[in-house]
Amino acid sequence: MESHLPPASNAAVSSLLDSLPVEPLMTRDFDTRPALVYERLRERYGPVAPVEVFGVPVWLVLGFREVLDVLRDEGRWKKDVRHWRALQQGRIPSDWPLLPAYRVDQLLFQDDQRRAATRTAVDAALRPFQDPRQPQARALTSAVARQVDELITFFADGGSSGWVDLCAQFARPLPLMVVNRLFGFPVEQGDEIFMDAWRMMDSGPDAAAAIERLLAATTELAAHKRSQPGDDLTSRLLAADQSLTVEQAGRELYAILVAIADTTTHSVTNGVLEVLTGNSGARGSLTAGLIGELVNRVHIVSPPWSNLTFRYPVADTSLGGFRIAAGDVVMPSIAAAHGDPLFASAINEESAMSSRAHLAWGAGPHQCPGRGLADMMVSAAVGRLFERCDLELGLPVDQLPWRSSTYVRGMRSFPVKFQMRAQPIPAPGTRSADPTAAPEAATPGQRTEADAGANADQPRPALRRFMANLRKGVPVIGDGMVH
Repeated sequence: MESHLPPASNAAVSSLLDSLPVEPLMTRDFDTRPALVYERLRERYGPVAPVEVFGVPVWLVLGFREVLDVLRDEGRWKKDVRHWRALQQGRIPSDWPLLPAYRVDQLLFQDDQRRAATRTAVDAALRPFQDPRQPQARALTSAVARQVDELITFFADGGSSGWVDLCAQFARPLPLMVVNRLFGFPVEQGDEIFMDAWRMMDSGPDAAAAIERLLAATTELAAHKRSQPGDDLTSRLLAADQSLTVEQAGRELYAILVAIADTTTHSVTNGVLEVLTGNSGARGSLTAGLIGELVNRVHIVSPPWSNLTFRYPVADTSLGGFRIAAGDVVMPSIAAAHGDPLFASAINEESAMSSRAHLAWGAGPHQCPGRGLADMMVSAAVGRLFERCDLELGLPVDQLPWRSSTYVRGMRSFPVKFQMRAQPIPAPGTRSADPTAAPEAATPGQRTEADAGANADQPRPALRRFMANLRKGVPVIGDGMVH
C-alpha cells in the first residue's frame, strides 16, 4: 500500500490533516448508502481517510484492524476533549453542531484513572439489571416483555391488520418506558426527555438546548434519589460511589439514557428491516427461533452506532499509512470496519452462529457497559413482534427515510403493513394491554399498581396521548414528539 507519511523535512508541519484536501462526509449518499461511501473512501485512501464533518477535518478510520487498535490503546488514543488541538487553539466554531455533546464531562469522554473510577460505579449500578440470576434483572425482563406486548396490542387497536410506523409507535416508545422504570423517575418528567436524546444525536441547531434539558432532568432525578433512594439504577449509581455529586450522577444518567434510546430503537428497526429485505442469515435465525443470534447478526451488518466519538493521539503516530499528529481528530467507524474485507471474509452466513468478534459495542476500556441490557430489550421486542405479527414493507427499500446523523444509523420512520396472528385468549382478570387504559381502582386494603411500583411499566400520560393521536391520524407536532 502506498505510504502517506510525509518526508522528514516536513516534520515541523503541525498536522498533515490541515493541509490535505478533504471531502465532506455528511452527504445525501452517506445518509442513504453509507456502505458505498465507506468503500469509495477505502479504495481511494486505504484504511484511514481524511474527511470533513460540518467543516472540521477528521481522520475517519475504516479498517477493522486499525479501528480495533485505536479502541484498545488508551495509552495512545485519548477521549478527553482537552487533547483536541484545534479546539484548544480556538479553531473550532462555538456553534459547531457536535461540540455541545463533547463538552459534557461523563464516562464516554474520560481517560485513565478518572474513566476507571466512573466505569466501576456505572458497572456496579448496571450489574443487577443485566445479570439474569438477579431478581432485578428478572423483574426488568418481565416488565419489558409486558411493555412490548402492550405496544403491539395498542398499535393493532383491536384489528387483525393495518399499518404502523414501527419507529414512532413501537421502537421509540419502548426505551422510554424502560428508562422510566430503570431510572426510577418519581414524577412526570415529560416525554421530551426521550426526544431530546434524538435531537442531541442529530446534532441540529437545537442540540445544545436539548442537552441542557436532559442534564437538568437527570440531575434533578439524582438529587431526589440521594434523599429518597430506591431499588433503581439511579440509587445504585449514587451508592456505588459515595463521592459522586448529583451533577456527576446526572451526567452519567444522561449518557446511559442517550445510549439506550438510540441503540434500542435502531437495533429493533434495523433488525426488522434485515428480515423483511431477505437477509438470509437474519431470516434463518428467526426461523430457527434464535432471536439472540438474529440480533447479533444485525449488529454486524447494520450496527445502530455506525461511527464512534472522537479520539486524539497524545503523540505523533502512524495509522493506515498516514502520519497522525498529536491532537488530531480520529473517528473510528464501526460500520466501515465491518465492511473491511479482512472482517467480512471471516463471516459465514451459512453458519448457525455469527461472529461475536464484531465491534458494535466498541472494544477496549470504553466498550459499552449496557450491552446486556440493550440486547435483552431488542431480543424481546423483535422476537415478540414477529411472533405476533406478519409484516410487509410499506415503502420500497430505496424510499425509506434515514436519519442524517454522524454517529447512528437508523430510520426516521418505518411504515409497515401488519397482519396479526391468532393469540391465546387472556385469562379472566388479566390486566388490559392497552397502554391508554386507566388503571383499575383498588378495593379497600388492596395494594394499587402504584404501591407495587408497577406503574413504571405503563407509558406515561403524554406518551399515551401521543400514541393515541398517531393511531387516529391526528397531527402530533405540538406534543414535541415528531422531528
